[in-house]
This record gives sequence, C-alpha cells and structure tokens, in this order.
Amino acid sequence: MRSTRYEIRLACALSETIRAAFPELNAVQLSEESTVLSGFVRDQSELHGLVARLGDLGVEITEIRKQP
Repeated sequence: MRSTRYEIRLACALSETIRAAFPELNAVQLSEESTVLSGFVRDQSELHGLVARLGDLGVEITEIRKQP
C-alpha cells in the first residue's frame, strides 16, 4: 500500500505539546494563530487517528488537504 501526503492546518500556534504529540509529522508555524502539520499517512484509519489525537488536544482543524 502506498502512503499519501497530507497537510493539516490548525488554528493555533505551534507548541511543544503539538510537536511532541506528532513526531511523525513536520510542523511549521505560519503565524501566531496558524500551524501546518504535514507528512505521509498510510491509510484513512491512520488519518482518522491523527484527527482524533488533535481533537483530544482541543486543537481546531481549519483544513485537511491531500497533496499530489
């Protein structure tokens, strides 16, 4: 099975908590209120797991984009 690259935009600043919770993803702070997580996801189940982990942290997701 081939992994797909995703970009997940968050409505928050990058924190050590987010960085530590998602070591498998690249994290970049775009502004004081915007962070992007990006990386390869194996399947829909793994993507749903990432979304659930963000929900557990109380982080607002503004966009999830599948990259070509």
